[in-house]
Amino acid sequence: MDYQFGQNEPNDENGRPTWNQEWEQNPYRGGHSSGPSGNGKKPGGGKIWTVIALICALAVGIVGGAYGSPMISDYMNRNQGEALAALESSETESSAESETDEESKEESKVVETIQSTKDGTNLSVQQIAETCMPSIVAITNLGEQEIMSMWGTVYKQPTESAGSGVIIGENDDELLIVTNFHVVQSSETLRVLFSYQEDQDDPDIVEAKVKDYDQSKDLAVIAVKIDDLSQETLDQIKVAKMGKSSDLSLGEQVVAIGNALGYGQSVTTGIVSALNRSLQLESEDSSTTNNTYIQTDAAINPGNSGGGLFNMQGELVGINSAKIATETVEGMGYSIPISNVENDIQTMMSTETREVVDEDKRGYLGIQGSNVTDDINSQYGIPKGVFVSAITAGSPAERAGIQKNMVITALNGKSVATIEALKDYLSYYAAGETVQLTVMVQSSQGYEERTIDVTLGTSGEAGIESSGSNQQESQNGDNGGNGNSDQYYNNDYFNNFDYFYNQRP
Repeated sequence: MDYQFGQNEPNDENGRPTWNQEWEQNPYRGGHSSGPSGNGKKPGGGKIWTVIALICALAVGIVGGAYGSPMISDYMNRNQGEALAALESSETESSAESETDEESKEESKVVETIQSTKDGTNLSVQQIAETCMPSIVAITNLGEQEIMSMWGTVYKQPTESAGSGVIIGENDDELLIVTNFHVVQSSETLRVLFSYQEDQDDPDIVEAKVKDYDQSKDLAVIAVKIDDLSQETLDQIKVAKMGKSSDLSLGEQVVAIGNALGYGQSVTTGIVSALNRSLQLESEDSSTTNNTYIQTDAAINPGNSGGGLFNMQGELVGINSAKIATETVEGMGYSIPISNVENDIQTMMSTETREVVDEDKRGYLGIQGSNVTDDINSQYGIPKGVFVSAITAGSPAERAGIQKNMVITALNGKSVATIEALKDYLSYYAAGETVQLTVMVQSSQGYEERTIDVTLGTSGEAGIESSGSNQQESQNGDNGGNGNSDQYYNNDYFNNFDYFYNQRP
Protein backbone atom coordinates (compact mmCIF):
# COMPACT_ATOMS: atom_id res chain seq x y z
CA MET A 1 0.00 0.00 0.00
CA ASP A 2 1.36 3.45 -0.97
CA TYR A 3 0.92 6.18 1.63
CA GLN A 4 0.32 9.48 -0.17
CA PHE A 5 -0.46 11.53 2.96
CA GLY A 6 -3.25 13.58 1.40
CA GLN A 7 -1.19 14.85 -1.52
CA ASN A 8 -3.24 13.26 -4.30
CA GLU A 9 -5.63 16.17 -4.62
CA PRO A 10 -5.15 19.97 -4.46
CA ASN A 11 -6.12 21.61 -1.17
CA ASP A 12 -7.63 25.01 -0.37
CA GLU A 13 -6.02 27.69 1.80
CA ASN A 14 -7.10 25.80 4.94
CA GLY A 15 -5.41 22.59 3.81
CA ARG A 16 -8.76 20.83 3.12
CA PRO A 17 -9.15 18.76 -0.06
CA THR A 18 -11.30 20.65 -2.58
CA TRP A 19 -13.12 17.49 -3.59
CA ASN A 20 -14.17 17.00 0.03
CA GLN A 21 -15.64 20.52 0.23
CA GLU A 22 -17.69 19.91 -2.92
CA TRP A 23 -19.01 16.70 -1.45
CA GLU A 24 -19.97 18.40 1.82
CA GLN A 25 -21.73 21.26 0.00
CA ASN A 26 -23.68 18.89 -2.23
CA PRO A 27 -24.27 15.51 -0.65
CA TYR A 28 -25.91 14.28 -3.84
CA ARG A 29 -22.88 15.03 -5.96
CA GLY A 30 -20.94 12.07 -7.26
CA GLY A 31 -18.23 12.40 -9.84
CA HIS A 32 -19.42 14.94 -12.41
CA SER A 33 -23.10 14.27 -11.84
CA SER A 34 -25.32 17.12 -10.72
CA GLY A 35 -27.43 14.94 -8.48
CA PRO A 36 -30.97 13.52 -8.76
CA SER A 37 -32.59 16.84 -9.70
CA GLY A 38 -30.25 17.37 -12.59
CA ASN A 39 -30.04 21.13 -11.95
CA GLY A 40 -27.26 21.10 -9.39
CA LYS A 41 -29.12 23.77 -7.34
CA LYS A 42 -29.02 23.86 -3.60
CA PRO A 43 -32.40 23.09 -1.90
CA GLY A 44 -34.28 26.24 -0.86
CA GLY A 45 -32.76 28.47 -3.54
CA GLY A 46 -36.23 29.18 -5.10
CA LYS A 47 -37.31 31.35 -2.14
CA ILE A 48 -34.81 34.06 -3.03
CA TRP A 49 -36.08 34.33 -6.62
CA THR A 50 -39.69 34.55 -5.34
CA VAL A 51 -38.77 37.43 -3.04
CA ILE A 52 -36.98 39.31 -5.84
CA ALA A 53 -40.00 38.89 -8.15
CA LEU A 54 -42.37 40.21 -5.49
CA ILE A 55 -40.20 43.26 -4.85
CA CYS A 56 -40.09 44.07 -8.59
CA ALA A 57 -43.84 43.64 -8.87
CA LEU A 58 -44.42 45.90 -5.91
CA ALA A 59 -42.21 48.59 -7.44
CA VAL A 60 -44.17 48.49 -10.74
CA GLY A 61 -47.48 48.50 -8.90
CA ILE A 62 -46.54 51.50 -6.80
CA VAL A 63 -45.54 53.58 -9.85
CA GLY A 64 -48.43 52.54 -12.15
CA GLY A 65 -51.18 52.49 -9.57
CA ALA A 66 -50.52 55.56 -7.47
CA TYR A 67 -53.97 56.84 -8.26
CA GLY A 68 -55.67 53.41 -8.20
CA SER A 69 -58.47 52.22 -6.00
CA PRO A 70 -58.10 51.52 -2.28
CA MET A 71 -58.56 47.80 -3.04
CA ILE A 72 -55.38 47.77 -5.07
CA SER A 73 -53.60 49.77 -2.39
CA ASP A 74 -54.69 47.29 0.32
CA TYR A 75 -53.61 44.39 -1.87
CA MET A 76 -50.17 45.92 -2.40
CA ASN A 77 -49.73 46.70 1.25
CA ARG A 78 -50.69 43.19 2.18
CA ASN A 79 -48.28 41.65 -0.37
CA GLN A 80 -45.54 44.09 0.58
CA GLY A 81 -45.79 42.87 4.17
CA GLU A 82 -45.60 39.27 3.02
CA ALA A 83 -42.58 40.08 0.83
CA LEU A 84 -40.75 41.83 3.65
CA ALA A 85 -41.51 38.92 5.97
CA ALA A 86 -40.22 36.47 3.37
CA LEU A 87 -37.10 38.60 2.87
CA GLU A 88 -36.42 38.72 6.61
CA SER A 89 -36.92 34.96 6.81
CA SER A 90 -34.50 34.46 3.93
CA GLU A 91 -31.91 36.72 5.57
CA THR A 92 -32.28 34.79 8.84
CA GLU A 93 -31.73 31.49 7.04
CA SER A 94 -28.73 32.92 5.18
CA SER A 95 -27.29 34.18 8.48
CA ALA A 96 -27.81 30.78 10.09
CA GLU A 97 -26.14 29.07 7.14
CA SER A 98 -23.24 31.54 7.37
CA GLU A 99 -22.83 30.82 11.08
CA THR A 100 -22.90 27.09 10.35
CA ASP A 101 -20.21 27.55 7.70
CA GLU A 102 -18.07 29.54 10.15
CA GLU A 103 -18.48 26.81 12.78
CA SER A 104 -17.49 24.23 10.18
CA LYS A 105 -14.41 26.27 9.32
CA GLU A 106 -13.46 26.55 13.00
CA GLU A 107 -13.80 22.79 13.42
CA SER A 108 -11.66 22.31 10.32
CA LYS A 109 -8.93 24.54 11.76
CA VAL A 110 -8.87 22.50 14.98
CA VAL A 111 -8.49 19.24 13.07
CA GLU A 112 -5.74 20.77 10.92
CA THR A 113 -3.81 21.88 14.00
CA ILE A 114 -3.96 18.43 15.54
CA GLN A 115 -2.86 16.74 12.32
CA SER A 116 -0.03 19.15 11.56
CA THR A 117 3.15 19.80 13.51
CA LYS A 118 3.42 20.52 17.21
CA ASP A 119 5.82 23.43 16.73
CA GLY A 120 4.85 24.72 13.31
CA THR A 121 4.26 23.62 9.78
CA ASN A 122 5.43 20.19 8.63
CA LEU A 123 8.21 20.23 6.08
CA SER A 124 7.95 18.25 2.87
CA VAL A 125 10.23 15.28 2.26
CA GLN A 126 12.16 17.42 -0.22
CA GLN A 127 12.64 20.13 2.41
CA ILE A 128 13.75 17.52 4.97
CA ALA A 129 16.35 16.25 2.50
CA GLU A 130 17.64 19.75 1.78
CA THR A 131 17.69 20.73 5.47
CA CYS A 132 19.10 17.54 7.01
CA MET A 133 21.44 16.15 4.35
CA PRO A 134 24.33 18.49 5.38
CA SER A 135 24.42 16.75 8.78
CA ILE A 136 24.84 13.24 7.30
CA VAL A 137 28.22 11.69 6.50
CA ALA A 138 29.42 8.49 4.84
CA ILE A 139 31.84 6.38 6.90
CA THR A 140 34.29 3.85 5.45
CA ASN A 141 35.78 1.34 7.89
CA LEU A 142 39.16 -0.05 6.82
CA GLY A 143 40.36 -2.90 8.99
CA GLU A 144 42.02 -6.28 9.12
CA GLN A 145 40.62 -9.72 9.74
CA GLU A 146 42.63 -12.64 11.05
CA ILE A 147 42.19 -15.72 8.88
CA MET A 148 43.43 -19.18 9.85
CA SER A 149 44.55 -21.35 6.99
CA MET A 150 43.92 -25.09 6.76
CA TRP A 151 47.53 -25.60 7.91
CA GLY A 152 46.94 -23.66 11.12
CA THR A 153 48.82 -20.51 10.21
CA VAL A 154 47.21 -17.16 10.87
CA TYR A 155 47.38 -14.31 8.39
CA LYS A 156 45.66 -10.95 8.14
CA GLN A 157 43.32 -9.93 5.36
CA PRO A 158 42.24 -6.30 4.72
CA THR A 159 38.54 -5.54 5.09
CA GLU A 160 36.37 -2.62 4.05
CA SER A 161 32.79 -1.75 5.00
CA ALA A 162 30.51 1.26 4.63
CA GLY A 163 28.14 3.00 7.00
CA SER A 164 26.69 6.38 7.90
CA GLY A 165 26.89 8.95 10.68
CA VAL A 166 25.16 12.10 11.90
CA ILE A 167 26.96 15.29 12.92
CA ILE A 168 25.72 16.03 16.45
CA GLY A 169 28.11 18.61 17.83
CA GLU A 170 31.58 20.06 18.09
CA ASN A 171 34.10 21.19 20.66
CA ASP A 172 37.11 23.47 20.37
CA ASP A 173 39.10 20.94 18.36
CA GLU A 174 36.72 18.31 17.00
CA LEU A 175 33.63 17.73 14.93
CA LEU A 176 31.57 14.99 16.63
CA ILE A 177 29.60 12.33 14.77
CA VAL A 178 27.27 9.67 16.18
CA THR A 179 26.96 6.28 14.50
CA ASN A 180 26.48 2.58 15.28
CA PHE A 181 29.17 0.59 17.08
CA HIS A 182 29.06 -2.08 14.40
CA VAL A 183 29.93 0.57 11.79
CA VAL A 184 33.28 1.35 13.47
CA GLN A 185 33.97 -2.03 15.07
CA SER A 186 37.51 -3.44 14.59
CA SER A 187 38.58 -0.45 12.52
CA GLU A 188 42.18 0.32 11.68
CA THR A 189 41.25 3.49 9.80
CA LEU A 190 37.97 5.42 9.59
CA ARG A 191 37.33 7.74 6.66
CA VAL A 192 34.55 10.34 6.54
CA LEU A 193 33.00 11.84 3.40
CA PHE A 194 30.58 14.76 3.76
CA SER A 195 27.38 14.53 1.75
CA TYR A 196 27.87 17.68 -0.33
CA GLN A 197 31.11 16.24 -1.76
CA GLU A 198 29.94 12.79 -2.78
CA ASP A 199 29.53 13.79 -6.46
CA GLN A 200 32.84 15.64 -6.67
CA ASP A 201 35.74 14.14 -8.59
CA ASP A 202 38.24 14.94 -5.84
CA PRO A 203 36.33 14.94 -2.53
CA ASP A 204 37.99 16.04 0.68
CA ILE A 205 37.96 12.74 2.60
CA VAL A 206 39.10 13.11 6.21
CA GLU A 207 40.18 10.62 8.85
CA ALA A 208 38.18 10.12 12.04
CA LYS A 209 39.00 8.59 15.42
CA VAL A 210 36.71 6.61 17.69
CA LYS A 211 35.95 8.83 20.67
CA ASP A 212 33.85 6.41 22.68
CA TYR A 213 31.37 3.59 22.18
CA ASP A 214 29.01 1.19 23.91
CA GLN A 215 28.76 -2.18 22.24
CA SER A 216 25.71 -3.25 24.24
CA LYS A 217 23.73 -0.30 22.83
CA ASP A 218 25.34 -0.47 19.37
CA LEU A 219 26.31 3.18 19.71
CA ALA A 220 29.53 5.10 19.04
CA VAL A 221 30.79 8.66 18.69
CA ILE A 222 33.69 9.44 16.38
CA ALA A 223 35.66 12.67 16.06
CA VAL A 224 37.19 14.58 13.13
CA LYS A 225 39.79 17.25 13.82
CA ILE A 226 38.46 20.65 12.82
CA ASP A 227 41.93 21.61 11.59
CA ASP A 228 41.58 18.88 8.95
CA LEU A 229 38.47 20.55 7.49
CA SER A 230 38.53 23.24 4.84
CA GLN A 231 36.58 26.45 5.26
CA GLU A 232 34.32 25.34 2.42
CA THR A 233 33.43 22.18 4.35
CA LEU A 234 32.78 24.13 7.54
CA ASP A 235 30.43 26.41 5.57
CA GLN A 236 28.55 23.49 4.00
CA ILE A 237 27.99 21.09 6.90
CA LYS A 238 25.44 21.40 9.69
CA VAL A 239 24.87 19.97 13.16
CA ALA A 240 21.66 17.95 13.37
CA LYS A 241 18.87 19.26 15.56
CA MET A 242 18.05 16.75 18.29
CA GLY A 243 14.37 15.87 18.63
CA LYS A 244 12.38 13.75 21.06
CA SER A 245 11.60 10.24 19.94
CA SER A 246 9.37 9.99 23.01
CA ASP A 247 6.94 12.36 21.25
CA LEU A 248 6.54 10.12 18.20
CA SER A 249 3.15 8.58 17.44
CA LEU A 250 2.13 5.53 15.47
CA GLY A 251 1.55 6.42 11.84
CA GLU A 252 3.65 9.57 12.00
CA GLN A 253 5.68 10.20 8.88
CA VAL A 254 9.47 9.96 9.14
CA VAL A 255 12.43 10.27 6.75
CA ALA A 256 15.60 8.12 6.77
CA ILE A 257 18.86 9.41 5.26
CA GLY A 258 22.03 7.37 4.91
CA ASN A 259 24.78 5.89 2.76
CA ALA A 260 22.78 2.94 1.42
CA LEU A 261 24.98 0.15 0.03
CA GLY A 262 27.92 2.57 0.13
CA TYR A 263 26.70 4.24 -3.07
CA GLY A 264 26.16 7.67 -1.48
CA GLN A 265 23.43 9.40 0.49
CA SER A 266 19.86 8.40 -0.28
CA VAL A 267 16.51 9.47 1.14
CA THR A 268 13.61 7.17 1.98
CA THR A 269 10.34 7.92 3.72
CA GLY A 270 7.68 5.97 5.56
CA ILE A 271 5.77 5.96 8.80
CA VAL A 272 6.37 4.92 12.39
CA SER A 273 5.12 1.34 12.32
CA ALA A 274 5.73 0.56 16.02
CA LEU A 275 7.33 2.05 19.12
CA ASN A 276 9.37 0.44 21.91
CA ARG A 277 9.86 -2.67 19.82
CA SER A 278 12.16 -5.12 21.64
CA LEU A 279 14.67 -6.76 19.34
CA GLN A 280 17.77 -8.84 19.95
CA LEU A 281 20.46 -8.38 17.31
CA GLU A 282 23.56 -10.53 16.92
CA SER A 283 26.79 -9.07 15.55
CA GLU A 284 29.60 -10.79 13.69
CA ASP A 285 31.42 -11.60 16.95
CA SER A 286 28.27 -13.33 18.29
CA SER A 287 27.58 -10.52 20.77
CA THR A 288 24.01 -9.33 21.13
CA THR A 289 22.31 -6.02 21.75
CA ASN A 290 18.98 -5.73 23.51
CA ASN A 291 17.62 -2.29 22.68
CA THR A 292 14.11 -1.08 22.18
CA TYR A 293 13.65 0.35 18.71
CA ILE A 294 11.48 2.53 16.54
CA GLN A 295 10.08 0.31 13.80
CA THR A 296 9.54 2.00 10.45
CA ASP A 297 8.67 0.95 6.92
CA ALA A 298 11.11 3.53 5.52
CA ALA A 299 13.72 1.53 3.62
CA ILE A 300 16.85 0.92 5.74
CA ASN A 301 19.52 -1.03 3.90
CA PRO A 302 23.16 -2.02 4.49
CA GLY A 303 25.17 1.20 4.63
CA ASN A 304 22.24 3.10 6.17
CA SER A 305 23.44 1.98 9.61
CA GLY A 306 24.39 4.98 11.72
CA GLY A 307 22.36 7.37 9.58
CA GLY A 308 19.53 9.57 10.78
CA LEU A 309 15.80 9.08 11.17
CA PHE A 310 14.10 12.49 11.11
CA ASN A 311 10.61 13.67 11.95
CA MET A 312 8.80 16.12 9.68
CA GLN A 313 10.21 19.10 11.56
CA GLY A 314 13.73 18.05 10.52
CA GLU A 315 14.68 16.84 14.01
CA LEU A 316 16.81 13.76 14.64
CA VAL A 317 14.64 11.17 16.41
CA GLY A 318 16.54 7.95 15.73
CA ILE A 319 19.82 6.32 14.67
CA ASN A 320 19.14 3.80 11.91
CA SER A 321 20.48 0.45 12.99
CA ALA A 322 19.01 -2.66 11.39
CA LYS A 323 16.41 -4.25 9.21
CA ILE A 324 14.79 -7.65 8.94
CA ALA A 325 15.40 -9.05 5.48
CA THR A 326 13.86 -12.38 4.54
CA GLU A 327 11.74 -13.64 1.69
CA THR A 328 8.63 -13.33 3.85
CA VAL A 329 9.32 -9.95 5.54
CA GLU A 330 9.20 -6.52 3.97
CA GLY A 331 9.28 -2.97 5.32
CA MET A 332 10.66 -3.65 8.81
CA GLY A 333 13.53 -1.30 9.61
CA TYR A 334 14.68 -0.35 13.10
CA SER A 335 16.18 2.81 14.60
CA ILE A 336 17.57 3.47 18.07
CA PRO A 337 15.28 6.07 19.73
CA ILE A 338 17.28 9.24 20.37
CA SER A 339 15.50 9.91 23.68
CA ASN A 340 16.77 6.56 25.02
CA VAL A 341 20.44 7.28 24.32
CA GLU A 342 20.73 11.07 24.51
CA ASN A 343 22.53 10.93 27.87
CA ASP A 344 24.88 8.23 26.57
CA ILE A 345 25.70 10.36 23.53
CA GLN A 346 26.43 13.40 25.69
CA THR A 347 28.77 11.30 27.86
CA MET A 348 30.56 9.93 24.81
CA MET A 349 30.94 13.42 23.38
CA SER A 350 32.73 14.59 26.54
CA THR A 351 35.11 11.60 26.68
CA GLU A 352 38.77 12.09 25.84
CA THR A 353 39.52 10.94 22.32
CA ARG A 354 42.00 8.06 22.31
CA GLU A 355 43.89 6.60 19.38
CA VAL A 356 44.72 2.96 18.77
CA VAL A 357 48.12 2.19 20.27
CA ASP A 358 50.78 0.46 18.19
CA GLU A 359 51.07 -3.23 19.01
CA ASP A 360 54.60 -2.94 20.37
CA LYS A 361 53.42 -0.32 22.89
CA ARG A 362 49.96 -1.73 23.59
CA GLY A 363 48.89 -2.80 27.06
CA TYR A 364 47.96 -6.42 27.82
CA LEU A 365 46.29 -8.26 30.69
CA GLY A 366 47.67 -11.76 30.35
CA ILE A 367 44.50 -13.88 30.42
CA GLN A 368 42.82 -16.50 28.32
CA GLY A 369 39.07 -16.45 28.08
CA SER A 370 35.94 -17.10 26.03
CA ASN A 371 32.53 -15.59 25.55
CA VAL A 372 29.63 -16.42 27.85
CA THR A 373 26.83 -16.74 25.31
CA ASP A 374 23.09 -16.53 25.94
CA ASP A 375 22.86 -20.34 25.93
CA ILE A 376 25.61 -20.70 28.51
CA ASN A 377 24.11 -17.92 30.58
CA SER A 378 20.72 -19.62 30.67
CA GLN A 379 22.12 -23.15 31.18
CA TYR A 380 24.69 -22.43 33.88
CA GLY A 381 23.62 -19.06 35.25
CA ILE A 382 27.01 -17.51 34.51
CA PRO A 383 26.87 -13.74 33.88
CA LYS A 384 27.41 -12.66 30.30
CA GLY A 385 30.90 -11.38 29.61
CA VAL A 386 34.40 -12.86 29.25
CA PHE A 387 34.98 -16.06 31.23
CA VAL A 388 38.60 -16.21 32.45
CA SER A 389 39.91 -19.72 31.88
CA ALA A 390 43.65 -19.19 32.40
CA ILE A 391 46.09 -16.62 33.81
CA THR A 392 49.69 -16.10 32.71
CA ALA A 393 52.12 -16.47 35.61
CA GLY A 394 53.55 -13.10 36.61
CA SER A 395 51.20 -11.23 34.25
CA PRO A 396 49.49 -7.91 35.05
CA ALA A 397 46.23 -9.81 35.57
CA GLU A 398 47.78 -12.13 38.15
CA ARG A 399 49.48 -9.26 39.97
CA ALA A 400 46.15 -7.42 40.18
CA GLY A 401 44.28 -10.42 41.61
CA ILE A 402 42.35 -11.65 38.55
CA GLN A 403 41.60 -15.34 38.97
CA LYS A 404 40.35 -18.22 36.87
CA ASN A 405 36.55 -18.54 36.53
CA MET A 406 35.97 -14.83 37.10
CA VAL A 407 33.81 -13.14 34.46
CA ILE A 408 34.93 -9.76 33.14
CA THR A 409 31.83 -7.66 32.42
CA ALA A 410 33.19 -4.10 32.01
CA LEU A 411 36.33 -2.06 31.47
CA ASN A 412 36.39 1.53 32.80
CA GLY A 413 32.62 1.40 33.10
CA LYS A 414 31.99 0.23 29.52
CA SER A 415 30.24 -3.09 29.20
CA VAL A 416 32.24 -6.03 27.84
CA ALA A 417 30.22 -8.78 26.20
CA THR A 418 32.91 -10.63 24.25
CA ILE A 419 36.65 -11.27 24.27
CA GLU A 420 36.86 -9.36 21.00
CA ALA A 421 35.22 -6.32 22.61
CA LEU A 422 37.75 -6.54 25.47
CA LYS A 423 40.54 -6.72 22.91
CA ASP A 424 39.18 -3.66 21.12
CA TYR A 425 38.98 -1.67 24.36
CA LEU A 426 42.53 -2.59 25.35
CA SER A 427 43.87 -1.53 21.95
CA TYR A 428 43.41 2.11 23.05
CA TYR A 429 45.60 1.74 26.15
CA ALA A 430 49.38 1.60 26.36
CA ALA A 431 51.48 -0.57 28.63
CA GLY A 432 51.83 1.13 32.00
CA GLU A 433 48.32 2.62 32.00
CA THR A 434 45.85 1.54 34.67
CA VAL A 435 42.33 0.38 33.82
CA GLN A 436 39.45 -0.65 36.06
CA LEU A 437 37.89 -4.05 35.40
CA THR A 438 34.45 -5.00 36.64
CA VAL A 439 34.31 -8.73 37.35
CA MET A 440 31.72 -11.17 38.62
CA VAL A 441 33.01 -13.61 41.25
CA GLN A 442 31.14 -16.72 42.34
CA SER A 443 30.22 -16.98 46.01
CA SER A 444 27.87 -19.07 48.14
CA GLN A 445 25.11 -16.56 47.37
CA GLY A 446 25.72 -16.63 43.63
CA TYR A 447 27.84 -14.07 41.80
CA GLU A 448 29.13 -10.88 43.38
CA GLU A 449 30.41 -7.84 41.53
CA ARG A 450 33.88 -6.47 42.23
CA THR A 451 36.11 -3.81 40.69
CA ILE A 452 39.83 -4.45 40.24
CA ASP A 453 42.42 -1.94 39.07
CA VAL A 454 44.96 -3.45 36.68
CA THR A 455 48.15 -1.78 35.45
CA LEU A 456 48.61 -3.09 31.93
CA GLY A 457 51.86 -4.69 30.87
CA THR A 458 53.76 -5.38 27.68
CA SER A 459 53.11 -8.34 25.41
CA GLY A 460 56.14 -10.07 26.91
CA GLU A 461 54.76 -9.67 30.44
CA ALA A 462 51.48 -11.08 29.21
CA GLY A 463 53.23 -14.16 27.86
CA ILE A 464 52.63 -13.33 24.21
CA GLU A 465 55.45 -14.21 21.82
CA SER A 466 55.78 -12.12 18.69
CA SER A 467 57.07 -13.28 15.34
CA GLY A 468 57.25 -10.47 12.85
CA SER A 469 53.87 -8.78 12.57
CA ASN A 470 51.90 -11.86 13.67
CA GLN A 471 51.44 -12.88 17.27
CA GLN A 472 51.61 -16.53 18.21
CA GLU A 473 48.64 -17.43 20.37
CA SER A 474 47.64 -20.57 22.23
CA GLN A 475 44.31 -22.08 21.15
CA ASN A 476 43.67 -23.70 24.53
CA GLY A 477 44.44 -23.32 28.20
CA ASP A 478 46.65 -26.38 28.52
CA ASN A 479 49.96 -24.57 28.57
CA GLY A 480 49.72 -23.01 31.99
CA GLY A 481 48.52 -19.75 30.54
CA ASN A 482 51.55 -19.05 28.34
CA GLY A 483 50.10 -17.41 25.24
CA ASN A 484 46.89 -15.74 26.33
CA SER A 485 43.69 -14.73 24.65
CA ASP A 486 43.81 -10.99 25.11
CA GLN A 487 44.44 -11.40 21.38
CA TYR A 488 42.86 -14.80 20.80
CA TYR A 489 39.52 -16.43 21.39
CA ASN A 490 38.12 -19.78 20.45
CA ASN A 491 34.37 -20.02 19.95
CA ASP A 492 34.53 -23.81 20.41
CA TYR A 493 35.98 -23.41 23.87
CA PHE A 494 32.64 -23.93 25.59
CA ASN A 495 31.92 -27.13 23.72
CA ASN A 496 33.74 -28.69 26.67
CA PHE A 497 32.43 -26.16 29.15
CA ASP A 498 31.09 -28.72 31.61
CA TYR A 499 34.64 -29.74 32.40
CA PHE A 500 35.95 -26.21 32.96
CA TYR A 501 32.87 -25.10 34.88
CA ASN A 502 33.02 -28.09 37.25
CA GLN A 503 36.73 -27.48 37.97
CA ARG A 504 35.98 -24.17 39.69
CA PRO A 505 37.68 -23.61 43.06
